[in-house]
Amino acid sequence: MDILNVVLKTNKLNEMKYFYKEKLGFLLEAETANSFKINFGMSSIEFNNIDVEGNPYYHFACDIPSNQFKEAKEWIKKRTNLLTEDGEDEIDFTHLSAKSLYFEDPSGNIVEFIARLKDNPSSNQPFSLNSIQKLSEMSLVVKNKISVAERLRDFQIVERDDSEITQDTLSFMGDKKTKVFLLLVRPERRWLFSSKESVIFPINISLDSGIQLGVNDENEFYIEASN
Repeated sequence: MDILNVVLKTNKLNEMKYFYKEKLGFLLEAETANSFKINFGMSSIEFNNIDVEGNPYYHFACDIPSNQFKEAKEWIKKRTNLLTEDGEDEIDFTHLSAKSLYFEDPSGNIVEFIARLKDNPSSNQPFSLNSIQKLSEMSLVVKNKISVAERLRDFQIVERDDSEITQDTLSFMGDKKTKVFLLLVRPERRWLFSSKESVIFPINISLDSGIQLGVNDENEFYIEASN
C-alpha cells in the first residue's frame, strides 16, 4: 500500500502556498484559484479551500533517507522552527528503529519527517526536498475507530503487528507489504509534539490500489474501490 495523493482543507491557502513554495522551496505541481498541489516524493498533497469550514489541521509523516536524519534536521531548522516536547526537538522510536522531527505549517498541520533506520533507503546526495521519499503516515481522525478498522480490513488494510484496536489508542493500519500506514485516531487525542488535540476534518486519500477513502463534509468515514 502506498499513498498516491491526499486532499486536505485549509483556510489559509495563500499563507500555505508562500510557506511551502517560498520558505521550503517546493515546486507547485498544479495550481488553481482554490488549490495547489506539491509532491512529497512519490506522493502528493493538494491543499484547497473549497467549502472549507473552521480551521482544519492534520498530521502526516514523510519518509526521509535512513542515514540523513541529522542533515534533514539542520535543513528544516534553517527554514522554520522545530516543534518541541519536554525540551526535545526530536524523538527516537526505539521499538521501530526510527527517528522523527516535527514542524507546523501556517494551517497548523503537524508535519513529521521520519527516518526508518532499517527500512528507508539511504542516500549519498546532500539532503534536499528531492530526498523525501513518500508519505508514509496519514492520520485519520474518526468517530468510531473500531468500526472504521473493520471496514478497512475488508480492503486488506490491517493492524500493524496484529495489535488490538481500541477506541483510545493510536492504531496503525497498513497492508504488511510496505511501511506505509493510516493512523486511526479518536477525537480529542493530543498530537505528539503539539498542544493541539485531534479534530475530525474532511480528507480524501488515494491509494495505489485504486482505493479512495477519507472523511466527507458530514464528518463520516467512507471507503471505496475503483472499478
